[in-house]
Amino acid sequence: MSLNSSAFPPGHVLPAQPAAHGIGKRLVVVMGVCGSGKTTIAEGLHNELGWPWLDADTLHDEDNIAKMRAGIPLTDRDRKAWLERCHAWLQACAARNTGGILACSALKRAYRNTLCAQGLAVQFVYLHADENTLQARLNARTGHFMPPGQLPNQLDTLEPPHPDETAWSFLTLHQPAELIAQIMGLLKARTH
Repeated sequence: MSLNSSAFPPGHVLPAQPAAHGIGKRLVVVMGVCGSGKTTIAEGLHNELGWPWLDADTLHDEDNIAKMRAGIPLTDRDRKAWLERCHAWLQACAARNTGGILACSALKRAYRNTLCAQGLAVQFVYLHADENTLQARLNARTGHFMPPGQLPNQLDTLEPPHPDETAWSFLTLHQPAELIAQIMGLLKARTH
């Protein structure tokens, strides 16, 4: 896929920003099943760092969205082009040295490998919680095409990051501000 930023929703690939909080530009993928808090944490990191961020759901095509709305789980084949679009967005951020924060389920190791293809250095932030907490969050959520009933399928599909993957794991029972501060601390520590 081309690195042309016009392929992405407007405003998501921005000019390079100065380093924030002494943290060098990185590519960060906030991952986990639906209801884990990916969008909240990614947007919070964006607000702190000024790096572009993207909710990967905006890169799904109409067919995938229709399937999810109907409660039909996506297959690996359904996700292939979507993951390639996510990778292209990360590549565009790397090419522009803007840093980048992607909220993306990245449920399987193979999916994460696609996001890191062609040598992209990606830091994964894996968010998780118990099933009851996740289900309660989804039941309270409005305006999203993913039905709450898809959580069991996502949990069945999930392959948590292995020790040899570049991933930090967080239980999302804390306030978002606490998690964001912890992630910022880790990013800063890895800069020096």
